[in-house]
Amino acid sequence: MRVAFDVPLKEENGRWQVSDTRRIRETLPTIEYLLKQNCCLVLMSWLQRPQGQRLAKFMMNPVAEKLAELIGRPVKKLNDCVGPEVRENVSAMKPGDIVMLENTRFHPEEEKADPEFAKELAENGDFIVFDAFAQAHRVHASTTGILEQKPCAAGFLFQKEMTVLSQLVKGPMDPFVIVLGGAKISDKVEMLTNLLHKASIILIGGGVANTFLKAKGFEVGASLTKSTYVDIAKAKEKDFVKLAAGLLEQVQGKPVCSELTCNVCKESFNGFTVELSKIQLPVDVLVAPEKGTEERDVENLKIVRVNNNKTLCQETEAIFDIGPRTIKVFSEILSQARTIFWNGPMGMFEDFDFSKGTEEIAKAIAQSNGFSVIGGGDTEGVVQRFKLEGKFGHVSTGGGASLAALAGVELPVLKYLKK
Repeated sequence: MRVAFDVPLKEENGRWQVSDTRRIRETLPTIEYLLKQNCCLVLMSWLQRPQGQRLAKFMMNPVAEKLAELIGRPVKKLNDCVGPEVRENVSAMKPGDIVMLENTRFHPEEEKADPEFAKELAENGDFIVFDAFAQAHRVHASTTGILEQKPCAAGFLFQKEMTVLSQLVKGPMDPFVIVLGGAKISDKVEMLTNLLHKASIILIGGGVANTFLKAKGFEVGASLTKSTYVDIAKAKEKDFVKLAAGLLEQVQGKPVCSELTCNVCKESFNGFTVELSKIQLPVDVLVAPEKGTEERDVENLKIVRVNNNKTLCQETEAIFDIGPRTIKVFSEILSQARTIFWNGPMGMFEDFDFSKGTEEIAKAIAQSNGFSVIGGGDTEGVVQRFKLEGKFGHVSTGGGASLAALAGVELPVLKYLKK
């Protein structure tokens, strides 16, 4: 069974432990089903990015321990994912036994999708159940590679993820509101392009908003932005500021759904009137001095309106969150939505001083009567941090995979699973 146990770990008293069990818990229905069929279950996953090295902090031991605790039966953790010791242990398994292989990314052949390595991995089973949605957008030896080798089928988690996300692409209920944030625009451009005509409005925050603000001619100082990206595979450079400007041009003059504008456009914040755009950027931002990645003078926080003044912050300052007016505008829009997709925090939410925007938007989505889909990745961490589990329609286990699915890109593993 191919799982995506790429879970967050934390060190406590010299031992690594799983700090968020959600990705493990989501696979339990598939695991329990296979055990009821008297399968010998070999679990395979990678964890983090060890760059082909065997590192203690990325071993699967704490994951195996947590699974054993959750499922109430032993899980035998092996020291590798291939080799004679693995073959010996797997061949000795009896129905109902569970074995967890070591991190597949300890081998550099994994990320190279090496066919011989994939063949060796596939020898650990007679049949492959693929339930690793969060890693389904990667072409690795343990994703597409193993599926080429053996008969396979999707697990229940993978099926659920694809069903929900496919419905968002095919026919979301209007008004359909997309909320995008996070650090990078690079993994969101294709999804934005694909859903631009289906969304009623797209609310932008986080580092993604900085790129759009830059595209509109605003000076964003030392703020986190994604300006260019070199696509090595396609041997070309992408200019994301230019791409953002192109997306803004596409929606220029296009009206926003009246159900969303009726309350917001009448709202005035001390003489500050909001006119909504289909790609709605922050109307104010939280700015602070930038003194390196660790040290910041948070006592000098200031709220800056996004208006005709093109300088939002100086070269020594940066945008760290959306402002209170933006929170109010975004929250009002979300209260009217019937379908919501959210991927990416509104600011540097890990720091208390810059967490307000993300927390309030998360609560607004949780309180909405619409069907909400949370797009995995960092956004999963937001749900846990603000104790909002069970408040959303669907929380995806995959950030990159959910964005790829919504971009209309067929996940590479589907070529095999559709058979």
